[in-house]
Amino acid sequence: MEGFLFYWFAWIGWVISTFFLHKTSLRWKVSMLLLISIMLSTTSVWIGPFFVSYTYLFLLVMVCVDISRLKTSKQLYVLFISLIVMFAYVGFCLLELYDPVWIFVNRQWLLTAIILYIGFLLVKDDHMRYIVILLGLLGGDFLYSLIVTNISMPHPVGQPMLLDLVATVLMLLFIWKVVRSLASQFDWLLGKFQRQKHSPVKPNN
Repeated sequence: MEGFLFYWFAWIGWVISTFFLHKTSLRWKVSMLLLISIMLSTTSVWIGPFFVSYTYLFLLVMVCVDISRLKTSKQLYVLFISLIVMFAYVGFCLLELYDPVWIFVNRQWLLTAIILYIGFLLVKDDHMRYIVILLGLLGGDFLYSLIVTNISMPHPVGQPMLLDLVATVLMLLFIWKVVRSLASQFDWLLGKFQRQKHSPVKPNN
């Protein structure tokens, strides 16, 4: 069912951010962002010829605000990499539309793997990776809708299928960050244990 992964991951993320993160401004921002996204997901609005989800508009505004806080050089970098993500998304959707026989595995996970590969290949910073992927997917969905609408195939912008993809990609990025943090802590503890093991024992007087 389209939208299931979005609601599932969004609620999981809200529980984690509300009850497990440290009491910082980031915790409040993430919790509110997820809760508002869930609340807006059932409503849409006509903007010209496009039927746009309110959650799509909300996420677009949030990511644009985030980008506006970056330096100009980083803004240009984000926009450039986002264009690559956007064209990859649009190319995949058009290939699926015109020749679906090539999509030989689950669409959701194949597209997720492609987007994540681009994100990890071209972006090293975790926060920047979130911004680039989110902006690329949002822009890609609008461009795809624009293309298919011009050939009399209306496509809602920010439909549940896109929200599923966004939620899946962001959740996997979060899991990767947690695993990497745990691995780093484990390496630190292992190194500390090795240093204590090989440190000379002082003789008793």
